[in-house]
Amino acid sequence: MKPEETRRVDRRRFLAATGGLALAGTLWPKAAPAITPSRRAGGLRTITYNVLACYGYPTTDDNRAVIDKARPQIPARIAMELALYEPDVVTFQESPAESIVADIADRMGMNHTYFPGGYPGTVITRFEITASTNKPLAPAASGDDAAGLFTRHWGRAVLQTDDGDLVLYSAHMYPGDRADIREKEVTQILAAMSADLESHRPMIFQGDLNHTPEGPEYQRWVSAGLRDALVVKGDAASLTFPCTVPNRRIDYVWSNGPLADRLTECRVLFEGAFRTNPDDPKSFAVSDHIPVLAVFE
Repeated sequence: MKPEETRRVDRRRFLAATGGLALAGTLWPKAAPAITPSRRAGGLRTITYNVLACYGYPTTDDNRAVIDKARPQIPARIAMELALYEPDVVTFQESPAESIVADIADRMGMNHTYFPGGYPGTVITRFEITASTNKPLAPAASGDDAAGLFTRHWGRAVLQTDDGDLVLYSAHMYPGDRADIREKEVTQILAAMSADLESHRPMIFQGDLNHTPEGPEYQRWVSAGLRDALVVKGDAASLTFPCTVPNRRIDYVWSNGPLADRLTECRVLFEGAFRTNPDDPKSFAVSDHIPVLAVFE
């Protein structure tokens, strides 16, 4: 398998070309306010979030009518909720259609790149995206080695930040009890990252990795020199799934080298529209996962 180059997208040009601006006027309320993006100099705030295709969660007999009525507004709600944290970078797993992603980015005053797949991925950022690759594999990886892997998404982007280039990897790994498949994905991911890891180039790896810290996959990231942001500057006991009653941690932000030394905060955003109200059977969250925020000075 050869790496698939993805297009970096200027949000206005994309929306005009695909009719996304028209979509925004019909699918979402016209009165929804635009968001003024943060333009802070220096530092880096990044969020990873499995957005469940902007479908909302859970759908129950009690809330079905409410969530069906609210569903067209969920992308706008996600954009406004994320903007409260003034992120410089956001990655989505289980992204909706690219036209909706582009409108979310536009509402946040940001650019985006899209990683197609069975469950697409997205990078949304205020920085210029100078390069992006879908399913980046090491040159030595053969088609047989990668067969059946990355059925969700796996992507790489290079961002021109205030402090220079940042390499950003985003992944959504195989779910469930198939640690054997995830172990093969780990091998391919680490091989593709090897040059960036060895050079100590500023790098972030984040996403829904579908394994817990107790799983065999976790220690391989640590052994490769990656540092788990929640362990370094947060509460490692925090849980990220599901948003109703969280019972496991499967969403991560990892960094390496000098960039990891600049980490000042990491937390799971179990708040606002990212969680349900246990006292209200009609309540719902905008996704089944909970976002993770990491802050680097």
